[in-house]
Amino acid sequence: MGEQGDSTGMGPAANVWVTLHRVGSDTAGAIDSTRSDAAGRYRFRYVPRGAGDAVYFASSTWDGIAYFTAPLRSANARDDAAEITVFDTTSRTFPLTVKGRHLIVSRPDSTDRRTIVEVFELSNDSLKALVSVDTTTLRPTWSVSIPATAMDVRVNDGDISPNAFVASNGRASVYSPIAPGIKQVAFTYKLPNSSFPLALTSEDGAVVFEVLLEEPQGSVSGQGFTAVEPVSLEGRNFKRSLAQDLKPDTRIVIELPSTGTPGRNLYIAALLAAIGFMMLLVLSRSMQRTASKRAGAAITPSLRPRESEAPLADRLAQEIAALDATYARQQEPSASVQQAYTTRRAELRAALAAELGQPFDSSESK
Repeated sequence: MGEQGDSTGMGPAANVWVTLHRVGSDTAGAIDSTRSDAAGRYRFRYVPRGAGDAVYFASSTWDGIAYFTAPLRSANARDDAAEITVFDTTSRTFPLTVKGRHLIVSRPDSTDRRTIVEVFELSNDSLKALVSVDTTTLRPTWSVSIPATAMDVRVNDGDISPNAFVASNGRASVYSPIAPGIKQVAFTYKLPNSSFPLALTSEDGAVVFEVLLEEPQGSVSGQGFTAVEPVSLEGRNFKRSLAQDLKPDTRIVIELPSTGTPGRNLYIAALLAAIGFMMLLVLSRSMQRTASKRAGAAITPSLRPRESEAPLADRLAQEIAALDATYARQQEPSASVQQAYTTRRAELRAALAAELGQPFDSSESK
């Protein structure tokens, strides 16, 4: 039993759908749903089943945004343990925290253009869901500069609908609501090889900023960047540079050879699945590092949970549920969307099984 919480001052959320989820190393998915009553309360009766490592939690959607409880640990979860806090909206612009930024540069193709993949993990640390305001000129909820020579800019399947993404005048802008918590924004574009050396500005800084270059002779310079071990994605090798706690307006320069062996086309859907998994691991390491630095320090009270301090297994389970919820809202998903969903889900479930010390059967689809 639980309720839609009032820590935001909104009052109870009455007559809204609440869904109970189960995520385990064997199966994962929604198992029941009900509507909240006039006082915002809801009730489920369920019997734990299957693998003993399963995590249960409830979710609800408010103004098109999904919200989740923390994992339900006890046999009779109620009150704070089962509370779902939904948020009012605001159009007042405020900065979002860039928890992670991932930038991938491919080899040039046969037309001497390189594919660039950018992935952002944005965190709304307020108690309001940020929405765009419809004035004379629609104001985005988030925006970032892109190179002036960028061509064929496309948002990728994920947290942002293509209808809520616009690239123009040297900027990529998002117009969808951004609720408290973390949202992923991923997009691609092409750059002529003549655009390099490429100078970028990390406008809002980043907790973690990774650059992957499919060129062994490439280099990245900028305050705080260091070369780390290379990584293989889709059977392709990438040189890797990493910076942590990057300050706003840090200038970054990417240098690449003027010529190179043409590479294969990037399979963006599969690449994003791998990037999402890598970003989660990099962020978790950064969070562990930050937590160790403040060990022994006083804890500052907060009205909302700190996602970064939740156990990795809990965050993995909630990301699986969020992925399922996003996919369920897709009407007639394309083959690429289905592949991205299946691949990303398998990656997350494998990570969850590894974190829980359980075997993972990759042949299982659920």
